[in-house]
Amino acid sequence: MKFLRVIYISLFFALLLCMGLGPVLFPYQGLLFSENRETKSLKEVTAKDLVQGDFFTKLNDILQDTHPLRQDLISWKAGFQGKVLGRPVVNNVYWKGDTLLAYVNGIQTDTIAPDESLEDMGNFYGKLAKFCEEEGSHFVFIGLPNHTQAFAKDYPFYMESTSFLGVLEKDFQGELEKKSVDSLFLSPLLLKNPSAYYLRTDHHLQAQGALLASQKILEKLDPKRDYNLEKDYKICKDLRPFVGSRSRKIPGLGPEEKLYYPRYQKPFSYSYQVAGGEGKILDLQDQKSTVDYGVYMEGDVGYGQLKTDNEKGLKLLIYGDSYTNALETVLAPYCGKLTSFDFRYGNPEDFMEEVKSGDYDYVLCIRDSSMYLKKSPNGRFF
Repeated sequence: MKFLRVIYISLFFALLLCMGLGPVLFPYQGLLFSENRETKSLKEVTAKDLVQGDFFTKLNDILQDTHPLRQDLISWKAGFQGKVLGRPVVNNVYWKGDTLLAYVNGIQTDTIAPDESLEDMGNFYGKLAKFCEEEGSHFVFIGLPNHTQAFAKDYPFYMESTSFLGVLEKDFQGELEKKSVDSLFLSPLLLKNPSAYYLRTDHHLQAQGALLASQKILEKLDPKRDYNLEKDYKICKDLRPFVGSRSRKIPGLGPEEKLYYPRYQKPFSYSYQVAGGEGKILDLQDQKSTVDYGVYMEGDVGYGQLKTDNEKGLKLLIYGDSYTNALETVLAPYCGKLTSFDFRYGNPEDFMEEVKSGDYDYVLCIRDSSMYLKKSPNGRFF
């Protein structure tokens, strides 16, 4: 009897040891599909971390990241949360039946609540517009409705309403008019049919939305020219699983979504320089088994400059968050030069120097409605 007890206890401790050593001896390395990223690596831990006191925290994060059951545990949690608890929000995606919607944290936190006053932001854009005019460019603010504003009625009761974004946009538009800041707000168009214009499992524009927004931007900037982007572009469907950008879909939950992307139908040549060298305005990365929003303009980059063979094309200087990426891809053939900044990764001082070059027809700030009054890097920067 005692012998059996020793065996049982030994087996128990052996099981605990295996559970602890298993992830260490047999770690998973590769793509975390449901989180749209690669696993962390032990190479990220250095001796410097030991001195700074971050060594064991980082090591713990890596062990959790490479656990061989991580993907399964996430899927099990998703199923329990959605089917048992009735609150199907997992990895920033709300799913229920045929409904899949990107879920911005601001619906239940204050991450999209205004940081700045209308007057302060109006004054900032007024000063920026004046600076651009003095340097020979015309400033235009481009406003897009945030994904959660577009689908506000489709979210369940336990998520906070984002209806205030519509009211805020009207007030903000009025403030820009007071400061004589030229603007184009695309809510009246994009909110007519958000299911056609936005991705469902990601907060960005789908191909049709990017075409519509770009058409209106070009008409605003160059009204004498007859633009027809629906004729110039073909909308193509990528057959690989779409895994989004910030918002992730859990495999097996809800219907799958495909990425539709616009492909220009006329021949044109260009060069696109980013920090890493020569880039592409549309890179489908055929070697990957999945596709994400990073196909546009090399993804989020701090600085990129495009030059084309269109000698009569517009010269645009653009800054903003990732909403700009798909728009820049569509606008590219109609530009002779297009320079873009994202201050999350780039430097506002370099942008100001670019304005001073006097080599641009227009300077565009492209923002979504959740960011109009935010202190984000692409918000008020002086």
